[in-house]
Amino acid sequence: MIRLIIWCKPFAKYLLAAWIIAVIIVSSIPHLPTLKIHTAKSDIRLDYFIHFCEYGIMAFMAFLSFAGKEFKMNYKRWILLTLGLILFAVLDEFHQKLIPGRSFNTKDIFSNISGILAVLVFCIIVFRMIIHREFDH
Repeated sequence: MIRLIIWCKPFAKYLLAAWIIAVIIVSSIPHLPTLKIHTAKSDIRLDYFIHFCEYGIMAFMAFLSFAGKEFKMNYKRWILLTLGLILFAVLDEFHQKLIPGRSFNTKDIFSNISGILAVLVFCIIVFRMIIHREFDH
């Protein structure tokens, strides 16, 4: 798995740019229906999970794009990357106020930020463990 990620790393910036464009395009679709699972007692909205995954994938590609050799990233770069992704997530939600049939939703922002933070922390921990195992032996 790590070999596949190492092979993909040179293309990560292109994948990140394509993902950002895709997010903007989907966010610009008017009257996009909210996906729900209907249960006997209530409806479960899937859009919060989708937001978590959408921004988690973006965070993973951003990490691959901006991490240095051996997938290391210093604290300052990690903070700037995190703040940049969060800013994009918030601006994307404000952008939806301008689209007919779409609205601003703070729970979407919370889902976006949760996905960003969860995946970036995951990347730091997992890549540190994998790289130590790969390069220390």
